[in-house]
Amino acid sequence: MANIMKTTIQTIIALTFLSSCGQKTRQNEQQTTNSEKNQTELVLTEKNTAQEAKKKVGQELFKSILDTISVKTISTDFLTNNRWIYIPFDNCESYLKFQVNGKGVSYNCEMEEDYEMTYKVEGNKVFIAEYDIPHVDNEERKKIKFRDDTYVYNGHSLILIDSKMYNIGGLEWTPKTEVIINYDRKKY
Repeated sequence: MANIMKTTIQTIIALTFLSSCGQKTRQNEQQTTNSEKNQTELVLTEKNTAQEAKKKVGQELFKSILDTISVKTISTDFLTNNRWIYIPFDNCESYLKFQVNGKGVSYNCEMEEDYEMTYKVEGNKVFIAEYDIPHVDNEERKKIKFRDDTYVYNGHSLILIDSKMYNIGGLEWTPKTEVIINYDRKKY
């Protein structure tokens, strides 16, 4: 009987030990799983934060605009019979004024200057070229095309979706535009 009791006690001790080892293994597995999950969530959070912090500019911004708007058809008559205004900040009103002959005026309130412009409508896009006489490195006072812009109409505004700028030497670049530029339609 003493041997049976001794064997029973040893069996109970062994089962208790094995049971606690199994529980410890499950706890370790849960902790490992939770740790991996937390690390994955941390990486995703860091990526989302990094994406939010990285502001879209230039071509990246222009491409993202087209994904968020519906483009409407526009005509030369519609352009010339309305006034197109962009307000970059308080008390500053820039505008595009289209004439029937494919020419017009672009006024930039930040520079307080008028620029000659030409435009054409192709499909559902408006292509505008602006001209200026640079004051620097231009002794001949030569007029140059200093920018090409492309706009689409969304039902109430002309929205800039592409832009190229040029210097007097002909160097071309895409401006690092950070905000959506839209000229709102104002009826005459």
